[in-house]
Amino acid sequence: MKEILLIFFQGVIVLFTIASTLLAGYSLQNKFRLRNVRLNWRGGKMKGYPLFATVFLGLISTLGIVVYLIGDTVNYGIFAAYFWIGGMWFISSYLASKHYITDHGIVKNLNEPSQTIPWFQVMDFVEKEYLNGSEYIFTYSEMNKSLTQGYKQVKLFVPVQKRKAFQKIVSLKLKSRFEGEEVPEIDLRRIQED
Repeated sequence: MKEILLIFFQGVIVLFTIASTLLAGYSLQNKFRLRNVRLNWRGGKMKGYPLFATVFLGLISTLGIVVYLIGDTVNYGIFAAYFWIGGMWFISSYLASKHYITDHGIVKNLNEPSQTIPWFQVMDFVEKEYLNGSEYIFTYSEMNKSLTQGYKQVKLFVPVQKRKAFQKIVSLKLKSRFEGEEVPEIDLRRIQED
């Protein structure tokens, strides 16, 4: 029974190692596919780093050092696999938590297509300024396969160091388009007569 549990445990570690490697590869592939990136910044919780992946990697590193210091050579392979899993998780989470502003649109999360918004779909935006940055709320038209349109919003926090550069890009991509639109004059008397 003990041998079966050990084989099962090792199989689970192998599966997680493969899955985390594939996820990190997918994240790297998505990053390299981005074209014309004008601006990017980290959006994680711990000074831009992903919270859980960073804590997991730190914990496994600490435990790995303890295992090395006490000379437990039997568990070196297990901790090497956990360290690999933690490293791949960190890479994929770090890349996914970065926000990219391109010539084509906003990429809030590399691994989530619903958080990628082309500039032409943006209908309106609101900016709220804070001491440490600005929060933008973009309203955009959702185009799905059934050709029906709905509207969604995405929030994007821009740090104070990137605020001016981001405002220039938004101005270039959106404000000129919005300023060209005029509100039509409505004659209420004529509508009421009909």
